[in-house]
Amino acid sequence: MVNKADFDRVFAENQRARTDFVMVMVRPNQVGHPRLGMIVAKRLLARAVDRNRVKRCVRESFRQVMAELPACDFVVRLIARPVPGEEARDLSRTFKRAGHRAVAKWAPAPAGETTPDPLPT
Repeated sequence: MVNKADFDRVFAENQRARTDFVMVMVRPNQVGHPRLGMIVAKRLLARAVDRNRVKRCVRESFRQVMAELPACDFVVRLIARPVPGEEARDLSRTFKRAGHRAVAKWAPAPAGETTPDPLPT
């Protein structure tokens, strides 16, 4: 994900799952495949080398489970300074858990059922 609008849509309403170091926010998308966005703040990892290492680990974890994930936008936010070498611990399970929660929350209505309009016109 690269557009601010895509990130804003996920921030507005999402399903969350977390590990010790990261929070994963998820929202279904219309693209048809999972997409990844990351937020790694300088205040948590001041050195660019450390931020880039975390991003590489997150991207690799995402790539490994991408085939099993639903069509959602995943935003990963670093919430604590990770121990070197444990950046991606439990991350693939967290991606799956958050993705399935999001799909369950925003599941389409069964055929024949209509959802009421939130604002009558």
